[in-house]
This record gives sequence, C-alpha cells and structure tokens, in this order.
Amino acid sequence: MKKKKIYWTLQLTAWFLYVSYMVTEYLYYDVNYINTISYGLSNYVILILTTHLYFSLISKENIDSVDWKKLIGFALLGNFSIALFVYLFNRLVWGISIPYSARLPTNFLEHTFLFVKTLRFIMPWFIFYHGIRFAQKAIDTERAKVKLEIHAKEIELTNLRTQLNPHFLFNSLNSIQALTLSEPKMARDAIIKLSDLLRVSLSFYELKDIPFQEELTLVKNYLDLEKMRFDNRLNYKTNVSKSVLSARVPPMSLQLLAENAIKHGIGKLKNGGEIIVFAHKKNNTLVFGIQNTGTILEEKSEKKTRKGIGLENLNKRLLINYGLKDAILIYAEDNMVTAQVSIPIKM
Repeated sequence: MKKKKIYWTLQLTAWFLYVSYMVTEYLYYDVNYINTISYGLSNYVILILTTHLYFSLISKENIDSVDWKKLIGFALLGNFSIALFVYLFNRLVWGISIPYSARLPTNFLEHTFLFVKTLRFIMPWFIFYHGIRFAQKAIDTERAKVKLEIHAKEIELTNLRTQLNPHFLFNSLNSIQALTLSEPKMARDAIIKLSDLLRVSLSFYELKDIPFQEELTLVKNYLDLEKMRFDNRLNYKTNVSKSVLSARVPPMSLQLLAENAIKHGIGKLKNGGEIIVFAHKKNNTLVFGIQNTGTILEEKSEKKTRKGIGLENLNKRLLINYGLKDAILIYAEDNMVTAQVSIPIKM
C-alpha cells in the first residue's frame, strides 16, 4: 500500500510539473488561455494514463527479470510509443504541436524534429522510473538474501544447540555411573543435581545469551557433580570479576569448556588436578574460560576430530552470534591448559 501511494504521488506530481512548465511557456506566446489550458489538461491526463498503462504492463509481465538488453529495448519502445501517441493526439485533435507556432509543420523533417522534442521530454520519466525499479529490485534482492542468511543461521544455531544437549547429558551420566555401585546415596544426590542441571540448561537453549552469573552457577553445579566422582582428585576455584557477572554470554559456552577440562584434562590424570574458572573485562571485551592441570597432547586425527566436535560447535555459535572466527584460544603454560573465549562485552 505504501509503495502504491508513493508511486501515484510521484506520477501525479511529475507530470503536473511537466505540464505546468509547458502551459506557462505557451501562455506567454498564446493569448488563447482556454485553448492552452485545455491543451495542458488533456496532455496531463494522457501522460498519466499511458505511463500507468506501461507500468501495469511491465509489472504484469515481470519485465525486470529479463535480460537487461531486452529491458532497455522494451523501455525505448515504450518511450517511443507514448511520445508518438501524444504527438499524434496533439496534431489530430489540436492541429498544433506548439500552440504559439506560427505555422504547422509541412514536411517530414519538421514533423520529426517536433516528435523528437516530445520524445525528449518524456524520456526522463522512463529513466527515473526504471532507475527506481532497478534500485528497489536490488534492495529487495539484498533483503531477501539477508533474510535467507538469517534463517539459515537460525537453523544452524538450533542444530548446534541440539547437538550440545546429548553431549552434555552423556558426560554427566558417565559421572554418575561410577557412583551407582560404590556410593548409591551419593549417586542419588548426583541424579537430583543432574535433573536440576538439565532443567536449567534446557531452558537456556531457548535464549541467544544469558547473564554470566547464570552460566557460572550452571558450571559450579556441574563441577560439584563431577567432584562426587573424582573426590579428592578434583579441586576447583573461581577467579571471576564481579563487574562481569551481568555480562551476556552464549548459554552453555563456559559449561562446554568445563566439560572438556574434565574429559580431556583431569580425567586422564592419575592424581587428578585443579580447575580454575576465570572471567574478567579487558577494554570492551569479556574474557572468560577454564584453566585445568595438564598438557596439550597430539592425538591421532580420528580421535582429534571426535574431541573437537564440541569446540567446533561453540566456534560456529560464536561466528553466528558475533561474527568472530577466532574467539576461542587454547594454550598450555606451566603445566596448566587454558581454554578462553573473548567476545564483545554486552551488559
């Protein structure tokens, strides 16, 4: 509806200005005001009707989708046809081409000159009109492309989140498995904690991001659950700045790093080790992650691929949400492995 209103506003205004210019010029030379005004009004109506007919035709035939050479040819034909119709109408009805003309054209050359003059004044409408249509089509195409990209990213993000849930559940059940025979009561407590953990984590997956405070609580619950299995082999502490507790982070991002630290770090050490959960603000960036006792070992490509699925999914989520390609940094130093994420801080 808005486009239609804009179209008619431009259509009526443009031709009114053009005809007003003609009439004003002709009145200067022609004392027959009624004749000149009637001439202007009839041309105004004809120009609106013929150009609107052209507009209806190209809209119906979807001319913009054809080859640009054919489009130019169609526009030139339309311009020529309308100009010829207007010229012939003025010649046959009014017997004049220019009201103040001292005499009528008598040969082909004079007719051609006056026709080209009519053609010249109508041509800007075609250039302007097709320019607008071309720009609008480019905008619509880009908008549709962006919508498709957003839709594809939403689907991909949903799939990535769906992949994380079974991964998290599998690791947590493994933690409980070791307790079922040796410590039944502790296993029951662990199951209760796990159910609470899953309830919270499932609700997180409906959100694009959550406060870091909630993500931190989730990780603490997870590490408490794992400590039941590892006992004295696992110790953890937090080193989190209070200023970042309200910062927004992707749900289950820190949780994934904690899972990796247990599975690929503490879980492979005979004497266990320590996990440090950290988060701080650096300029306009939120830096958070996990440090764990251990080293980075080179593994066979097949195992390495399986090991990296979780991190690869997190990488994709960060790419979709923030446009960051290298937001995750993993390095080893002083018998400690650090996995950290750096994202723009958003409170």
